[in-house]
Amino acid sequence: MEITIMKPLGESGRKARAEEFGVRADSDCNGAAMRRAIQHCKNEGIGELLVQPGVYRFGAGQHPVFEELSDFRFDGGGAEFVFRSAEAFIAIRHCRRMEFRNLTVDWDWDLSPLASIGVVERVSEDKSWFELAFPEYESVPAGLDIRTLNPMNPRTLTPGCEWGREFGGNVLGEVLEVRGNIMRIALPDPVDFRFLNRGQAYIVRHYVYDAPAFELHENEHLKLEEVTVYGAPGHAFVATGGQHHWGLARCRLLKRPGTTRCISATADGCHISNSLGSFLMEYCDFSGNGDDCLNIHDNSVQNFERLDSRSIAIGNVFPWRNPFAPGDPVEFRHPDLSPTGVTATVADADWDERGQRCVLTFGEVLPSDLSAKSILFNRRYNSGHYVVRHNFFHHNRARGALLHASNGLVEHNYFYRNQGPAIQIECGAEARWAEGFGVDNLRIRNNRIESCDVNHWSMAVIYMGVYLEQGRTRYPIFRDIAIEHNTIVDCPQQAVFVSSCERVAIRGNALLNPNAGPPKSDRDGDANCVPNRSLYQGTIMASHCREVVIEHNRRISVSPAADSRIWVDADWADGVTIRGNYGFTEMG
Repeated sequence: MEITIMKPLGESGRKARAEEFGVRADSDCNGAAMRRAIQHCKNEGIGELLVQPGVYRFGAGQHPVFEELSDFRFDGGGAEFVFRSAEAFIAIRHCRRMEFRNLTVDWDWDLSPLASIGVVERVSEDKSWFELAFPEYESVPAGLDIRTLNPMNPRTLTPGCEWGREFGGNVLGEVLEVRGNIMRIALPDPVDFRFLNRGQAYIVRHYVYDAPAFELHENEHLKLEEVTVYGAPGHAFVATGGQHHWGLARCRLLKRPGTTRCISATADGCHISNSLGSFLMEYCDFSGNGDDCLNIHDNSVQNFERLDSRSIAIGNVFPWRNPFAPGDPVEFRHPDLSPTGVTATVADADWDERGQRCVLTFGEVLPSDLSAKSILFNRRYNSGHYVVRHNFFHHNRARGALLHASNGLVEHNYFYRNQGPAIQIECGAEARWAEGFGVDNLRIRNNRIESCDVNHWSMAVIYMGVYLEQGRTRYPIFRDIAIEHNTIVDCPQQAVFVSSCERVAIRGNALLNPNAGPPKSDRDGDANCVPNRSLYQGTIMASHCREVVIEHNRRISVSPAADSRIWVDADWADGVTIRGNYGFTEMG
């Protein structure tokens, strides 16, 4: 499971300095000058570009783009780049053997805040409107776009709280009135807002997936080291395409110290999608972001319309999310994720982006009995083969690590107060999104997981399951997985839930105060909660599985616990072995 990232070759000693091309700390926009410096390095075969310490602004776009560079280093020298345009801050594309280090990037909050603290000041008796106060401002900034309201603990002002309900701006009505720092907002009739009460605090996002700090595409042997992101209107790092053998080392994502900011990046910390894998993440510290700290996946799509013997139409797709192209091998799966035995090669892909539709023509005839509800895997991509170790994932809105890819090692990490599960292993397809081709060969070991799933997001802090129209599947889309020697402290519901799997070992874990939260109920609502909550029982649970070993785990409860069982869903499990556990009410 070791991953080697090659360093730039050659030590010519040829260096360029950004200030030689007009990059200045007193400039309002350094975009054109920085691009000149990068182009000079490319044209002249310069091996390293250096920046002097200072704060550099990029006010009129023309953000830095590193493209088709080989054997190259960028050293930010501890400088800070501040951006105000909602486009990728820094793009690195088609580069080979490149190092990027010693830089801080941020968004210009004085121009437009990424998110604000919002507190419910008043709710009408008939729930037809509510008033939201913004304590950071004397008056509500002009043009403030309310995209989502995500619950936060009103005392600690961190993401998530018990019975916190999040909702999006699309379910809100018009702004009825603005008085100073208070906004009165209409509530439409179709939505049940009985959960809304005075004093509730929210992270009010004004940007969500607008632009990443770092756009990484089709690079080979790329390493980003000691890079800090204080704010971005989207993901902090996003990697796509033929990207492989790359990594993050000692990088940080956090809210800028000395500010009242309630968010860092508004989406994922590191988002890997439709890549070629071989990813290494070590000694990083990610927090305060608006979605998962780490998300590794490839995109699938479900449902098609047959046009003729070789052509199908698929909907709800975009080229950036489902990049089908000629030559791609596409595997068809049954709606329960089991194999159909059919893989066909794309001969042509005709996109209609406005209609979110693509017509795929294959080089061979498709079997007539393929279900129109088939799930399509584009096997050109495989974001698997990753090592994630010695990282700190904490205080973010969603999951610590969301894993949809195979061949992984996740060890010696610390997960603290993630709003959702610390680690979620997942695969599925639905109308909103479809991610993952299944997970084979994953080891999760020697991690500390503390006070996660604070928002009743899921049923376990280590959660393994599918999301499908028909619910769980008995097909083992997750195989050969070990969850061992982890310490799990203060989880509100289950510590570990596994399903749709085979050959899984849950071994030698220490569980301290599991099931310590109030049981989930209708008060939690449907947002961010798994359906059929009554089906989840115990501290460790296995369902829709075979060949699962649960052994030598220790459970200690000092605070009251809602459950203390090892629970196996006997109607949906085969070959489960339970032995040598301590502190449980064991049930076979």
